[in-house]
Amino acid sequence: MLSAPATKPRPVPVTWSAVLRLPHCSRLLAATLIGRLPHGMAPVAVLLAARADGLGYSGGAALAALYGAGIAAGQPLLGRLADRMGQTRPLISSALASTTLLLVLALTGTANLPLAATVTAAAGLTSPPLEAGLRALWPRIVPTPAHLRAAYALDSGSQELVYAAGPLLATVTAALAGPRAALAATALLGLAGTLVVAHAAPSRTWQPTGLWAAGTPGALRPPGLRLLLLSLTAVGVALGALNVAALASADHHGTTWLSGAIPAALSLGAIAGNALLSRHALTTPLHTQLSFAAAAFALAWLPLQFEAPPFLLLFAAMLPGIAFGPLLTTAYHCIDVLAAPGTTTESFGWLVSSFGIGTAIGSAVAGAADGSWLVPAAAAACALLLAVTLRPFLTPPAAPRTKQMP
Repeated sequence: MLSAPATKPRPVPVTWSAVLRLPHCSRLLAATLIGRLPHGMAPVAVLLAARADGLGYSGGAALAALYGAGIAAGQPLLGRLADRMGQTRPLISSALASTTLLLVLALTGTANLPLAATVTAAAGLTSPPLEAGLRALWPRIVPTPAHLRAAYALDSGSQELVYAAGPLLATVTAALAGPRAALAATALLGLAGTLVVAHAAPSRTWQPTGLWAAGTPGALRPPGLRLLLLSLTAVGVALGALNVAALASADHHGTTWLSGAIPAALSLGAIAGNALLSRHALTTPLHTQLSFAAAAFALAWLPLQFEAPPFLLLFAAMLPGIAFGPLLTTAYHCIDVLAAPGTTTESFGWLVSSFGIGTAIGSAVAGAADGSWLVPAAAAACALLLAVTLRPFLTPPAAPRTKQMP
């Protein structure tokens, strides 16, 4: 009598709590989030300081944009330094520089606009590469690809807290102690978080591969990575356009709170989407996961094209977020596969830069289009088309790199 063929065991999903119980993981994640709070706090603190100094919202918005542009320019450069010399020196030196510059801004104010613009842009340019650094560490501190997927989902979901808690902290601090105190608090929180990360054993002992060489074109040489970054730039365009469309919707409905509630709804959706993703162990090829997530993100903007009352609009705004969380998590896996050896941190730095550039473009285009919801929908469709073209570069799928730290 023939025995029944052995069935392949189904993969078991790894929960977020299982990742957080691993050595170093909870400490690194929490410290990274604290160190990145300036990304959410500084634009609001600068805007409030400019208003208090009589520059108005236009001057404050220009300074906040310069800070964001500095981050977009600096993250790949600092990431490349980390790939070349390890994480410790780039993290600590950039944190000290950015903290000093923000404290100078807190002391001098924004009344001297050329000085304030220079200091603000430089503070963004020297913002520590914590986001890219943590994603370069995950494969070293988790034991299996399943743990890596859960870690990336946890990372992607928790980063929404930076942009939810950061503005709130800046606003509350400014209300209690003044805008300059908010700038000082921003600087000190960023420094504290960075120092904890830099002194953690995985970051301190992280070593570059030695494959970096002077004169190499850096992380952007693989064509698959360039296509992925273009797709993520289009995703950033959609997110930047969302903020303007939310403001236009608030004006249309005569409800000021809607301009902040719509982006918050998308952030909550992203957290929920990643939580749902982490409950399932996916076995489909990576290119299929990316294409499916990009398609869901594109389709999720369709309900926002129709007239709806404010509370239905909030529900509709959660839908792109639910798709965005898994899309971003899958993009982390794609970068881990597509990045050239020795350029992992720089590659993740370019991801940060892509979103920053896309957000700026989206804000400008949506402003010219009077906040039309067609702009984020069109950008999401472009992101889908670019994601689909990545299939040849992700086939056959490669297993993400994981190496347990001693």
